[in-house]
Amino acid sequence: MDFSESPEHRIFRESVREFCKRHVEPIWIDVDERGVIPTDLIERMAQAGIYGLTISEEYGGQGGTFTEAAIAGEELAYHGPALSIAVLFLIQASWPYVLQLYGTEEAKAEVLPEIAKGRAAMGISSTEAHGGSDVSDVRLRAVREGDEWVISGEKTMTSLPTVIESLRWGGGWFTIARTGDPALKHRTITDFFVPMKRNGVRDPTVSYRPWTEIARRGLDTSVITFNGTRVKDHYRIGEVNGGFKIAMEGFNLARSMIGAVTIGCARWLLDQGLEWIRKREVFGRPIASYQSISFRFAELAKELEAARLLCYKAAWVADRYYFHKDPNFTLSDVALYGAMAKLKCAPLAVEIGMEVTKWFGGAAYFKELPIMRAWLGAFSYVVGAEGTENIMKLIVARTLIGRDLV
Repeated sequence: MDFSESPEHRIFRESVREFCKRHVEPIWIDVDERGVIPTDLIERMAQAGIYGLTISEEYGGQGGTFTEAAIAGEELAYHGPALSIAVLFLIQASWPYVLQLYGTEEAKAEVLPEIAKGRAAMGISSTEAHGGSDVSDVRLRAVREGDEWVISGEKTMTSLPTVIESLRWGGGWFTIARTGDPALKHRTITDFFVPMKRNGVRDPTVSYRPWTEIARRGLDTSVITFNGTRVKDHYRIGEVNGGFKIAMEGFNLARSMIGAVTIGCARWLLDQGLEWIRKREVFGRPIASYQSISFRFAELAKELEAARLLCYKAAWVADRYYFHKDPNFTLSDVALYGAMAKLKCAPLAVEIGMEVTKWFGGAAYFKELPIMRAWLGAFSYVVGAEGTENIMKLIVARTLIGRDLV
């Protein structure tokens, strides 16, 4: 068993790190303050082969693996620990891949090259106001009329509308809709790519009301209303009424990369803390010399190493299943390790942030010291983005104990 990165992965990490030092590190605080990710940064990420990394070469992407996506996500988060830029990346590395797996050739040929160029974005539109975790209870309706679907209703906490509107081509959402009897729950769910802006033209039947986020700003989230939005059938993703399992695949892949970006954030926070406790003196001694500080640092460093190994195992398992077609791994394994990675890594980043804040003292409470920006960015994944902690525990418990008992 070899825990070292391959030469190719080391070179890739170094190239992403250099990109981040030049283009992400100088602006991440401004992005968080203004709440806007510059479109030229997105296009630069695409030119560097980072944005849309997992899109295949056939559609203009890099054909990257999920291990490479984890590497990129970790570095983007380390150099931009408020997480908006890193999370924009992970969304483009997961949901377009699902479109690539299950979308029609017409939709893939139209949308994926634009994402690969950084001219478009694909968000996720799943959550509804009556309840987020029970995806089988979605109420957004899609009714077929000939070769089109008419979509009506509302989604909340939908990602990226202002990003999509700002990009040259535009983009839309992986949208989960009800296409049959609601009593049949997950058996009448169908997925669609629903464009809001296509080839530079805005759909007037789609409107949104932005939420005001306390952190991770720049990665906007909104209430989306579809007012009889017409979507061609070729934008359907997978079979009619077969969308539930496909949507779960998207969440599984996103969660494995959430582990990576929260690890990048946690690394940055702990490095900030290490630098501080080495130089900050109290009673004539660096505070690192006090066991109350040094022992706590040791505990957190140990937990960070364990969590980092778990997040890369989640990416490795996804690679074994999707790219290597290894018969020893199943979709259930991808779901299990993705849930474990999110359940371990995001809370640890928050825990490290809380401890480092205490080491810095009162100064950490103010914006002039950026610790809180990173802490709150990680916190978004503890309170529920891409699934609450209890849903992650349910996935792990059902997989390991059995659905019949849990």
